[in-house]
Amino acid sequence: AIIRGRGTSLHQIHTYMIGNHFLSKAVILQFGVFFMFSFSFQCKLYLYVTYESFFISVTADELWKGALAETGVGVKKGRGKRRKKKLRKNLNRGQEIGEGRSGFLWPGLNAPVIQSGRVQTVAQRKKEEQERIQSDIVQQRDTWEKKRKIKVKREGGWSGKCWGGVILDPPDPGPRGETYEDFETRVIEVKNVFCMKAKEGRKKSIRALVAIGNGKGAAGMCVFCICNAFLSSPPVYHDITVKFKRTTIRMKKQNKGYGLRCHRAIITICKLIGIRDMYAKVSGSKNLINITRALFKGLTQQETHQQLANQKSLYVVEFREEQGPLPIVVALPEGPVREDPEPEDVVPDTKLEWSEVKEAQGMTKSPWINVRRMAC
Repeated sequence: AIIRGRGTSLHQIHTYMIGNHFLSKAVILQFGVFFMFSFSFQCKLYLYVTYESFFISVTADELWKGALAETGVGVKKGRGKRRKKKLRKNLNRGQEIGEGRSGFLWPGLNAPVIQSGRVQTVAQRKKEEQERIQSDIVQQRDTWEKKRKIKVKREGGWSGKCWGGVILDPPDPGPRGETYEDFETRVIEVKNVFCMKAKEGRKKSIRALVAIGNGKGAAGMCVFCICNAFLSSPPVYHDITVKFKRTTIRMKKQNKGYGLRCHRAIITICKLIGIRDMYAKVSGSKNLINITRALFKGLTQQETHQQLANQKSLYVVEFREEQGPLPIVVALPEGPVREDPEPEDVVPDTKLEWSEVKEAQGMTKSPWINVRRMAC
């Protein structure tokens, strides 16, 4: 037997005799001076010793926190979290039970018990084979880290990495088997929202604003998981001025080929609805939720050609440049057509935009008014 003296600390040693199915465990207790006994026999046995230390009693997460200094006030304020996240690695990935640096093969653990009709005994790999296995584990760990960094390619939004304007998959089928494969879904806004709670404190949540349409007049929007579906026809029948909270949108009907000259959120929603030509100006708050709700409110509350024809009891016609002076009938009244024309002396109740009035009368300031000209 081998007797070793120790100081005033407690040591524990486990001795496993593998091969003859012998297991002996010697535990040193505190009795004045500590001794550690290790028994070995003159037979073909393998000695495996495990020491209990500080590194065995601490988890991997706690060790990483200590190595990356993820403690104190800096962690609470979120300092250096991106850098530390890149440095952290899962060292358990690729590890197998029974595998180690020595390269021992334990039957029933990391090697088959019976092979070719013979019971296998404990053996050890060659040095070259063990180095190859260790390099494969390191390579597998690096490959996994690279896979985590791979980004899924998607169509870009309005600018940079923002979610605004990104195309999503079509909605799921309805409860009655309705499919929406011809619908297109786009993200308008994804924003972090914080709300103060009495018990939970500052609670974080994510707010998403999504619009959907098929390009044929059916469109809808969803915010805070509360869906409000609308149905409107593709064209803009007349000029619209709509206000929602502190946001005001003035929409003007334009001829074919004019395009969409408006806010980028309005352009995205108009493409989903099927509107191709329109001018819109946003005044007041530029909140995307207010802009979206104001746009849908204005499109749903506009007066169609058929409603105008029934109200006036007259034909509604449209003049196009390619048709010349020949009018195109777009709506017929459901009742009898009245014979007396529309009175011309009635002033329509139309709210004028002061900026447009000044521009029409030449009252706006010229951009060249303060430019100095050289004397000739």
